[in-house]
Amino acid sequence: MIKNKCGVILILVLILVFTAGCGNTQQAAKEANNPNSLTIAVVAKDTYLDTAVKKFKELHPGVSVEVKEYTSSTSEKGEGLRATEPGDIEKYITAMNTQLMSGQGSDIILLNNLPYQNYADKNLLVDLGKLMQSDQSFDSGKYYQNIFKALEYKDKLYALPVNIGIDMIAADRTLLADSQVSIDDSNWDWNDFVKTAEKIINDKQNGETREMYALAGMDEKRLIATLVKENYASLIDPEKKTANFTGQKFLNLLNLSKYLIDHKLVNTDTAQTNIIDMASRGKLVFNFTSLQGFWDLQVAKAIFSEGVQLLKPPGNVFFSTDAMYGISSKSANQELAWEFLKFLVSDDMMTQGGMPINKSVLPQIAQNFTQAIQKRGGKMIIKDDGIPAQSITLQPPTQEDVEYMENLLSKANVYVGTDQKIISIVQEETVAFLTGQKTAEATAQLIQDRVSTYLNE
Repeated sequence: MIKNKCGVILILVLILVFTAGCGNTQQAAKEANNPNSLTIAVVAKDTYLDTAVKKFKELHPGVSVEVKEYTSSTSEKGEGLRATEPGDIEKYITAMNTQLMSGQGSDIILLNNLPYQNYADKNLLVDLGKLMQSDQSFDSGKYYQNIFKALEYKDKLYALPVNIGIDMIAADRTLLADSQVSIDDSNWDWNDFVKTAEKIINDKQNGETREMYALAGMDEKRLIATLVKENYASLIDPEKKTANFTGQKFLNLLNLSKYLIDHKLVNTDTAQTNIIDMASRGKLVFNFTSLQGFWDLQVAKAIFSEGVQLLKPPGNVFFSTDAMYGISSKSANQELAWEFLKFLVSDDMMTQGGMPINKSVLPQIAQNFTQAIQKRGGKMIIKDDGIPAQSITLQPPTQEDVEYMENLLSKANVYVGTDQKIISIVQEETVAFLTGQKTAEATAQLIQDRVSTYLNE
């Protein structure tokens, strides 16, 4: 009798568990298929996305937008936004790989640092170019088509950048003039870069041992990472999943980085580097910068207070982005997801950004920036990776600055979509080369093998 009662109880428990499980599954499915619900996956929220979510919900009452962060940080960087910790990107990549490959995950995905071409090959992302063409409310003519074209993969557009950064090299115009050096950045290479720096330093030192550098604020890892990023398009072919690290181009980059370090043309002591102080005393020839808006342009001018010449790095006009989004092909709410992406690059939102992909908003951004710095009297504190904070005075952008930025945006034609895993491999394997323990050829082969394996995993 007791045995029978236990059997009945066990059956009841199983029924209850099964019913609860079905209820949870049905509830999850209901939430996933809710046409008024969106989920967005990011490493950590930024102010731009946070503002966009609030405004979008105000414009669409009843719509729910949840931003899922994958940062491990518990500290905040202002306005309730999380700071990104080292290793967060790796965790994000792992989480997105797992979710997308299993057909799950968020409706909208931050694609920065993700091997999104692999996702596209597996039909896990929506072709945004097709959505643009079929949406009569979306005016493609308002946007820089060269940027969209540069982001295409196999003639399809899977990623929409909110804003971009254009890689530039700032040069001390006074030092160039004093040494009677003229640089044509439409036709120069890294050898020209070195020769120019050495001539200026030698002229300025005049046989004395004065402290002067071609570059500063870059340790060995950051230097090689910068050089690889500037040449990434010629080293990695994401479509063919091939690498070219054993070619002469990368060998030249390795030897360039070692030459710069060995000949003390780079101040690698980032903890003690004060770039503004060095530049103000004519001790710095060049400075790598990514123009992500008028802030960076005015900072470059302020650093080289006696005059700055902005040069594009050898090659094309490269651009990158730290905010690029795609839509999961598994999303049940693709239409709403597209509405949100359109809002991210609308006039209303783009005027609050930096370097916009929307052609019409740059003058308004310049005006907003002017008002912001005037409130503080132009006084700003800048902080870069590992470099001590420095005080600086910024000037409002001029009409000439606006036209300069517009011209740059219209010429940005090569996307530098670096894979953080590949950069890490390069940084790890170049340590032995830079310390003289391995040859350039041996180092290049190790990197080639590791990257090739990674690309074809």
